[in-house]
Amino acid sequence: MSSKLMKYEFMTKYTAQDEWIEGKGLLIWLAFFFSEIGAGIYFVALFLNFPPGWLLGWLLTLILGGLIHLAYLGSPIRVWRVFFRPKSSEISRGMWAVLLFGVFGFFQVLPVVIPGLPWAGDSLILKVIMGVLCFLIITHGFITMSVVKALPLWNSSMMTPLSLVSGICVGSQVVVLMLSITGVELNTVELWARWSLLSYMGVLVMFLFGTAHASEAARVSVRELLKGDSSIRFWVGVVATGIMIPLILTLVVWGSGLETLSGGILYPRFICILIGDLVMRYSIMKCALYSPVV
Repeated sequence: MSSKLMKYEFMTKYTAQDEWIEGKGLLIWLAFFFSEIGAGIYFVALFLNFPPGWLLGWLLTLILGGLIHLAYLGSPIRVWRVFFRPKSSEISRGMWAVLLFGVFGFFQVLPVVIPGLPWAGDSLILKVIMGVLCFLIITHGFITMSVVKALPLWNSSMMTPLSLVSGICVGSQVVVLMLSITGVELNTVELWARWSLLSYMGVLVMFLFGTAHASEAARVSVRELLKGDSSIRFWVGVVATGIMIPLILTLVVWGSGLETLSGGILYPRFICILIGDLVMRYSIMKCALYSPVV
């Protein structure tokens, strides 16, 4: 569905939002992705007590996610004002979560970089704090979108669980790769990778089905996603690349045992899931339609 409409046509036609996905809006797509995937890596690594995963997740969230987010928000001279609206702005709450994640995470990952420093990583209180902050960051992007009532595709209660399983799914794939390089036993983390992929599939179906039955505008948005101009991108990028290929590779491992886990399976599975997640997020942001005024 073309977004190039005459000025008055928003009154009678479903119109696509482009503020968050075209031009500079692409930055918010990438900022949400890197922040949430970095937090997903950190979250999985917390449960496995895997410090290198903490470091990678911390850096991805702050350097790629945080800096891209700041670039989208605008002038550094004015952007600090966003921190003063946590009660009314989901973006403000998200920025606070990232800031606290950076501060508390610093004390947890610093001994990983500089061995010999007092080890704070085993502190249960710090792990709980970081786990909560990871949860907030993983879900921040889609929660920010879900409060936009004018776009029914986003205004869904399934946005939060979809973002959560998405972040954990990609995060677990990264941790699997990191652990496979070190030669560590992969039983536990491979379970994370398997079940998060299956959960991702289920929640995505629930999101599409529930949203399609929420309102007429939501139904039109889902139809645009599945049958419209964006359908090839969704079916090839999300369903085929991001779900079916990783599922087949996962079932091969599941049926044959963990001894079949190798670079020939892990790397293609990770790349496919990464591409699929990026395309899924892009498609949901791109296909959100405003209802006509009359």
